[in-house]
Amino acid sequence: MEKRIISFPYIGREYTKLIKRNLEKLGLSIQLPPKTTKKTYNLGVRHSSDMMCFPYKVTLGNFMEALDNGANVLLMYDSLGQCRLKHYHKIQEFTLKNLGYEDFELYGINRKNALKLMKKFSGKSYYQIIKTFYNLIKDIKAHDNKRIWSKEKPNIGIVGEIYSAIDETINQNIEEKIKKYVANPYNAVTISDFLNHNFLPIINRKTKYERQAEKYFNGKLGGHGIENVSHLLELIDRGVNGIIHILPLSCMPETTVEPFINHICQENKTPLLRIPIDENNSEANLETRLETFIELIKVKNGK
Repeated sequence: MEKRIISFPYIGREYTKLIKRNLEKLGLSIQLPPKTTKKTYNLGVRHSSDMMCFPYKVTLGNFMEALDNGANVLLMYDSLGQCRLKHYHKIQEFTLKNLGYEDFELYGINRKNALKLMKKFSGKSYYQIIKTFYNLIKDIKAHDNKRIWSKEKPNIGIVGEIYSAIDETINQNIEEKIKKYVANPYNAVTISDFLNHNFLPIINRKTKYERQAEKYFNGKLGGHGIENVSHLLELIDRGVNGIIHILPLSCMPETTVEPFINHICQENKTPLLRIPIDENNSEANLETRLETFIELIKVKNGK
């Protein structure tokens, strides 16, 4: 293959910048797709099964636009878990080839093959690659540590499927909208937590909230379902004023945990707003629901 031009889907503005910057330190040529727009959605939706969840459709659209802009190597995260996310890269590769895209490589990247793939692409030593990954994790943790817990404003906790919860384009900039209504968004879903569970599970002990969350289930659950129940338990322990549960429409893990999230919030008298996301979401509808939710919380708290 000619020079590799590597691309990957967006996953939040800051996270995407950090990943790109650190991979470029390995000498890789990184070309992000054009920014995600309605056109991106439409491309992905047009070539996806109706009941595939929204993250699949958007990332497929990202890949189509990346290839159109000259990328020839695509990276998609492979969870190695039970969620259908682990199959995305295989289905997407199949779809792209059937659409006539040629001369590209698509890899599912996971904790088992990440080092080998980076060595193949960069030619750097494992020491250099591990050092770069370490710096990336450090940068991501520094970003996540910027979250604050407010003493003056109502704290609105966010839990849910990771892509929908942290990518501003997908969730229509929900954190900024919460701020607009004079409340403090506290997003419990972070890449740091994701890395701890998926890339560094051996060196991270389970928290008491994770152990409590596991009692609700009959073994492992795909996606971020169990993690979100543990996030919810921790947020309630901190005295959160309201919870927003963000999930792609038809997401199996998040719909599985819905009854438990409902019960925990009801039992603790914590207001809950659930926001399913797909290509038909209306920004005006979201703003109306958010404003009403936050105003009712302020009335409940006497503010």
